[in-house]
Amino acid sequence: MSITVYTITDEAGRECSKCIATKKAMDRRGITYQAREMTEAEREAFKKAGHLAAPIVVTETESWAGFRPDKILTLSGEAA
Repeated sequence: MSITVYTITDEAGRECSKCIATKKAMDRRGITYQAREMTEAEREAFKKAGHLAAPIVVTETESWAGFRPDKILTLSGEAA
């Protein structure tokens, strides 16, 4: 499964805390993903799609915004 985690950074170059938490949770569960910095055009497109928080996680079947431990568990096959 292809998974991309779109992240943002602040003016000082620090990654958002929810972006870090999402990647760490995926790493702990052995989920393979590609992380990339969101471009301004991508950010606008995600906003139009209703995704208003970072990170944006995009899989082959769904997408979501923000730190979502429930969705990460589903990806790793641990959800009930």
